[in-house]
This record gives sequence, structure tokens and C-alpha cells, in this order.
Amino acid sequence: MKTATLFIAFTALVLNASAIGKTEEVTLKSSIVCEMCKETIEKGLAYTSGIKVVRVDVEKNEIFIKYKSSKITLEEIKKEINKMGYVAGDSKPTREEYEGLHACCKKEGVLDD
Repeated sequence: MKTATLFIAFTALVLNASAIGKTEEVTLKSSIVCEMCKETIEKGLAYTSGIKVVRVDVEKNEIFIKYKSSKITLEEIKKEINKMGYVAGDSKPTREEYEGLHACCKKEGVLDD
């Protein structure tokens, strides 16, 4: 009985520890138009706590992100991308954030409702 209790406690501890460090992956559609956009997003997210991998595909207008959900949420990631002036999935930047982009990085229709 004592062995079974210890085994259950150990299993619960291991499962709890693995949930804390859970890594998630997401691919977000964005308003990326050029290599400058790619560089801005990759550098902008590179040192954000909880983000492990960022890859921007300019041709597909997609951002692939691997992150630790215990350190940062998907909504927080989207807001970080928005602050740079870009669309992140269903989340749009404010007019002020968008206007901060270089002229070549602005994509028509981003702020349209």
C-alpha cells in the first residue's frame, strides 16, 4: 500500500512538472510584405520571455511561433506583434502602431473594418 501511494504521488508530481513547462506551437497569418517585416518580427520576438522559436514566411504571410504557455499566452504574443504594427491572426494593430511601420511594410486594408 505504501509503495502504491508513493508511486501515485510521484506520478502526479511528474505530470504536474511536465504541464508547467508545456511548449505550444502556433502559426499566425499576418500582414507581412517584405524581408524588413520578417527581420522586424523575428528580432522583436527573439528575446521575449517564453518564446523559444520564431520563423516568418514572407511568401505565405505567416509567423510560426513555439512558446512556453507557462510564461506567455497566445494573446500576449499577438499583442507583441501588434505593437510592431502587424496583424497577428485575428488581432489588428492600433492605427498608431500601424503608422509606426516603414512605408514599404504597410499593407493596404490592414485597418479596414
